Amino acid sequence: MFNKRGLILAIFLIICLISSAQAANVYGSIYDFSDFEKPLKNVIVEVQENSTRLQYKVSGDGTYFFNVSPGRYVIKAKFYNDNNILEFSGEENINIGQPDESRNLDLILFPPIDSEFEYLGDINLTGEIETNQTDYTNYIIIIPTALIVISIIIIIFYIRKKKSKNISKIEPALSEVKTANNIGKELPDDLRELYDIILKKGGRTTQKDLRKEVIYGEAKVSLMIADLEDRGLLKKIKKGRSNIIIAENKK
Repeated sequence: MFNKRGLILAIFLIICLISSAQAANVYGSIYDFSDFEKPLKNVIVEVQENSTRLQYKVSGDGTYFFNVSPGRYVIKAKFYNDNNILEFSGEENINIGQPDESRNLDLILFPPIDSEFEYLGDINLTGEIETNQTDYTNYIIIIPTALIVISIIIIIFYIRKKKSKNISKIEPALSEVKTANNIGKELPDDLRELYDIILKKGGRTTQKDLRKEVIYGEAKVSLMIADLEDRGLLKKIKKGRSNIIIAENKK
């Protein structure tokens, strides 16, 4: 049978994977300090954890959206003018406590101080630009989900395989029992008695030994053996002065 401990462990693993697959949604609009009517377009937005950048993108429509797991993050935004010089910047701290939490956080950008002067370089920020930065949060969702599906398929496969093996073992045994029962019902009492004795001896004995087990005479036993042989239940093999009796349905 399928190992119950293995099944419990697989279910526990699936539950853990489902929990790890959940992620919070953080989204909002981006404005400069002087205009709250229209979102600021072509802004670089990034999510940092412990000063390490996890995700970033360039927002072409002035909005952003990230999936993050529970934790403390800093969301930073920067806007560069046509000369690729930093014109506005801003950041917000956010604490995500629940995996299914959704947070709407608008970002307000201000002109940088002198120490924040930056030159972006020859990069065109027109329109929505998808960066090549790996979004690890998406992998947190996709990979565990795939593992969950694979685990379920493996569990179902092994359960069906074990059931199939058990059924294949049971069916021949049932077939033999039914055959023996049918034989017992069709035979007269004396033939059934003789046939049962042969089966108890492992389905193979000699005619001489068989006569010792019954009260019938030699002629009667010979006729009974011939009757069972005609019914296809026995096979008689001549060996010397005696005969070897073999049950035909013995496997």
